[in-house]
Amino acid sequence: MDKRKIRKEVRDAFSHFSDKKAEEERIISRIRALEAYNAANTVLVYHALYDEADLSPLFSDGKTFLFPYIEGDSMFFSPPPLVKGAFGIMEPVSRIETCYNHALLIAPARALSKKGERIGRGKGYYDRYIRENRNRIVTIGVCFSFQLYETLPVGVMDERLEHIISGGL
Repeated sequence: MDKRKIRKEVRDAFSHFSDKKAEEERIISRIRALEAYNAANTVLVYHALYDEADLSPLFSDGKTFLFPYIEGDSMFFSPPPLVKGAFGIMEPVSRIETCYNHALLIAPARALSKKGERIGRGKGYYDRYIRENRNRIVTIGVCFSFQLYETLPVGVMDERLEHIISGGL
């Protein structure tokens, strides 16, 4: 199966998904249990779209949370406040990248594999960011149970994630 078919399969499955809140609670609990999360002072995170796990309960955990914004083909991170930006995604008002030495990056996905393979929305922003910053970030991918696969078709430009968290039982 190719990436386009997997994205369609996931989109179709989401339309029948009824356990979103319970799976989000499990995802948040599993993130909070990770040593990498507890050790991180800075977390690079996303503001959820309707079909992504809402991680906003984490935002009260006393860490510095930075959110992505896009400029050209590159992605950068800054703190809130957020406004609706490119692709209807909430982005920081400040368009000045925040400096950090080491951070935890939590990436959304269309699909993840147990081996750390990730299929995103298809623009490659997270892959490029991870590739360029691998030496100063620890990576986590989060997904709902129906988005977790044994293996995924990935290419040489696709970056693997170090930790995978699913909302499944």
